[in-house]
Amino acid sequence: MIRHLRPPVDVDALVADAVARGRVVRLVVAGETKTATLEAFADALDFPAWFGGNLDALADLLDHLARHDEGEAELVVDGVLALQREDPFAAAQLNGVLGEVALAHPRFHVSVIER
Repeated sequence: MIRHLRPPVDVDALVADAVARGRVVRLVVAGETKTATLEAFADALDFPAWFGGNLDALADLLDHLARHDEGEAELVVDGVLALQREDPFAAAQLNGVLGEVALAHPRFHVSVIER
């Protein structure tokens, strides 16, 4: 499941709620550019050094993560508004990747915070 949230959003409460539901929670703070956002995913999710730094590689690694998580998981992507302003096409592509992974893996929940 993917959901889009607009301010005001209390990230701590969002994370606490997901944890209370038994989910493993991962938080990524998006950057202003596609490159910065992909780097943020790589850093926050501890991607391997061979991560290609493109949306196809992101999709592959998120799919791998979703398949190998035990139980429920939640990915919180905060701060996408700057990316939407600076590069709307990249933001739409990112949203597509996140939506595809969430659709393919019902136990992998995605919350996108648009601020």
